[in-house]
Amino acid sequence: MKQSLMLLLFLLMVGLLGCGGETAAPATPSPADAAPVVDAVTSEAAPVVEEAAVVEEEPACPEYFRFCTTVEVSGAISAASSGGFGGNFGTCAEWAAEGEARILEMPTILPMDGGVITVALTRLGAYTGPGEYTVVNTVNSGNPDNYPALDVDGRTFSNGEGTTAVITVAADGSGTVTATGLVEIASPRVSNPDPNARLDMIMTWTCQEAIN
Repeated sequence: MKQSLMLLLFLLMVGLLGCGGETAAPATPSPADAAPVVDAVTSEAAPVVEEAAVVEEEPACPEYFRFCTTVEVSGAISAASSGGFGGNFGTCAEWAAEGEARILEMPTILPMDGGVITVALTRLGAYTGPGEYTVVNTVNSGNPDNYPALDVDGRTFSNGEGTTAVITVAADGSGTVTATGLVEIASPRVSNPDPNARLDMIMTWTCQEAIN
């Protein structure tokens, strides 16, 4: 009986020891398992500033031309053009200088930069110095003047009934040609010109000194 009691007490003590253990603490996540903390920094890309390309444009009338010429026409056709024209002479003042009557060839203009106007055949037959001259196609003695002849986009205009032209030359070699009522004449592209077509023209120029 005594032995049985002792065995019962022993079994009770073992049971209490088996049930009285410490409660397991929850596992603490390691730093490696923690979700990384990311600081979101919003940054806008700096604008890219592109340097503008430097384009050196050739002047409308390069300095190697003696004359810088501009022409405008109106009437049957409206157009404008400009360009340079050469000349083999000393100074601009010498070209325009006063003196005995002589032929003075006016600057002309050729199509440049897409222009459609050609001016030719303009001259004074008896130039005596700076001033204003009314163009005269027919004279009894000496050399006649030449009216301006224009080719405008394949159509040719020149002197006709009622046409007038005035040339002004300054002492520095600059000048103007003003023509009104130029008539259309036959040309390689127009065999039957319009008898009613009329054209007014003003051509101006400046003179540049020669480059050494």
